[in-house]
Amino acid sequence: MIVKDSKKTSDLSKGLVLLMATVCGFTVANVYLNQTLLVSMSASFHVSAASIGIIATLAQVGYALGNLLIVPLGDIFERKKLILFLLFAICIVLTLNALSVNKTWVMITSLALGIVTVVPQIIVPLAANIASDHNRGKVLGNVAIGLVCGILGARLASGFIDVHFGWRMVYWTSAVATLFMILLVYVYFPRSKGGNATSYKHLLMSLRPLFIKERALQKACVSQGMMFASFSAFWTTLVFLLHTHPYSYGSDMVGVIGLVGIAGAFATPIIGRLIDTKGAKFASLLCMSVSLLAFIGLIRGGYWLPGLIIGALFITIGTQANQVACQFTVFQLGEEKRSRLNGLYMVSTFLGGSLGSYVGLLAWSKWEWHGVCAIAILMIAISCCSVIPLNIPKETIGNFKNKKGSNM
Repeated sequence: MIVKDSKKTSDLSKGLVLLMATVCGFTVANVYLNQTLLVSMSASFHVSAASIGIIATLAQVGYALGNLLIVPLGDIFERKKLILFLLFAICIVLTLNALSVNKTWVMITSLALGIVTVVPQIIVPLAANIASDHNRGKVLGNVAIGLVCGILGARLASGFIDVHFGWRMVYWTSAVATLFMILLVYVYFPRSKGGNATSYKHLLMSLRPLFIKERALQKACVSQGMMFASFSAFWTTLVFLLHTHPYSYGSDMVGVIGLVGIAGAFATPIIGRLIDTKGAKFASLLCMSVSLLAFIGLIRGGYWLPGLIIGALFITIGTQANQVACQFTVFQLGEEKRSRLNGLYMVSTFLGGSLGSYVGLLAWSKWEWHGVCAIAILMIAISCCSVIPLNIPKETIGNFKNKKGSNM
């Protein structure tokens, strides 16, 4: 028997949506804090900058694992309690991260931090369930503002704190902020009821058949996985670009560019409304086009600061708005399995992100900025192919076979 979430209202209160977006932003930021700290960490542990880059990859691999192993629990457990438990776990891991004494320690804690920092992917299905059918795209777009601000704001805050107080203070600060989030969630978040009365083992065993069955889920996974790979390749290697000629900036400059990118967050509600009116596929193709044009421009414009800033803005708009479009499509597949659908979807997204971080660093080490842009363009092209399949009518296939048979 399936018991749905707490009573659905026609309109989710603006205050609750804002709080959900805020908690999403503060928690997802933990996955990205390390991207502006790589140079400082490499100096602290006396290793090369390329070697320390594995930390950014491990954080995203951990996030993918958390989406696979923890997020589906939202379909059987009360979500508010699950969110509170994970926030406490985040505080503990952040503390351990701040106390890291060598590269191996910080690698382990970065992986663990990624695993427990899946709170946003439990909040998003909760928001989708409470929202009404006619404004679900708008609500998801508004919650996504927090995700984008968290992803890019992490770079701004961590870069500033790193320059002035050292990279360890970044993790201490995040731990304190998480404690404050625990209080807000405990007081204001609505309670929900579990969904499927099943065991954890059966829940996990249902993931593979679910993925195989839902063609729309597969397309969404490839689409956003490749888009997020290009996004991660850009932001992971940006710190290295800004440390070289013609820039020679510190890690705080990555945060400043990230602040400009936050403006792209406010495109997600627009995309949400576009989805409600024009459909998710149209919105997704528009988002991919924006990111593709941005990377083409950055091949040369990346060495010019205004061009780099504009490129960062449009890459952010394209990637995050496409996430809303893909998530909307996935959530249409069934309310009672939204946590599992979202878990599978986010696994592919962050596996794509970890792939982008790794391949981006590899491309940088061999071909520097031009290589990063080329690999990102290839990833977006793959994303486009997943959304634009070759829809060949059955009659055409039949005629082709008949002609081929007659010529033999």
